Amino acid sequence: MSKIGNNIAHLRKQRKWTQGELAQKLNIPRSTLSGYERAYAEPGIQSLVLLSEIFEVPLENLLTRKLWEGEHHTFQGEGMKVLAISVDSDKKANIELVEAKAEAGYTGSFDDPAFIKTLPKIYMPSLSEGTYRAFEIRGDSMLPMSESDIVICSYVESLEDIKDGKTYVVVTRDEGIVYKRLWNNPGTRRMILQSDNELFTPYELDYSQIAELWAYQAHISFQEPGEISQSLLDTRLEIMAQDLKEIKLGMRKK
Repeated sequence: MSKIGNNIAHLRKQRKWTQGELAQKLNIPRSTLSGYERAYAEPGIQSLVLLSEIFEVPLENLLTRKLWEGEHHTFQGEGMKVLAISVDSDKKANIELVEAKAEAGYTGSFDDPAFIKTLPKIYMPSLSEGTYRAFEIRGDSMLPMSESDIVICSYVESLEDIKDGKTYVVVTRDEGIVYKRLWNNPGTRRMILQSDNELFTPYELDYSQIAELWAYQAHISFQEPGEISQSLLDTRLEIMAQDLKEIKLGMRKK
């Protein structure tokens, strides 16, 4: 089969459609679709565009990628681009690790399968079947997790799947990668991003600025429990000192 034929057959079977069901969506005879899949015929440009829309796969990928080999898998959510993943020898999705030093490269190439394949891989046998990615934490805005800790997340296909108050890794188009607690506001088409560290002020992000969303599933910490407790205590003391300062300033004004 040709690359196009293989891709059509793979994407159809992935969605558990019969040839007749897909042919009906394309408004063509089933025999014509069978010819596409077996490389007896090539679909015209109108059929290719329609296939791209039906499968939610970029036309370029449909024509040039070996989708049936797991070279590139796709999901599509509102306001988010196509997701690229890599797979292991058993055709299961790898868990790629996005280190802090790779953040700049990731935000510019997260939809490039060639780049995704270069990322380090980690293995978590306890996770259920799904699409996961791991991100290295920067800063201390989400204590008790701190710099160099790793959060393992599952891919969010639609903004409608956001659960208010839960934590997510947000890949933004202009502000890099952040790990925050989210509240969704469909009415204004914006997200509220809040840090667990009270020293950081919540802020809003427009849907158009969200490239990818990943929901927290687990994390790996490189700090001993005592160190984490001390970090939390230091933060609380800093907040109390700041509050006390504001109270004193208020009293002086009176």
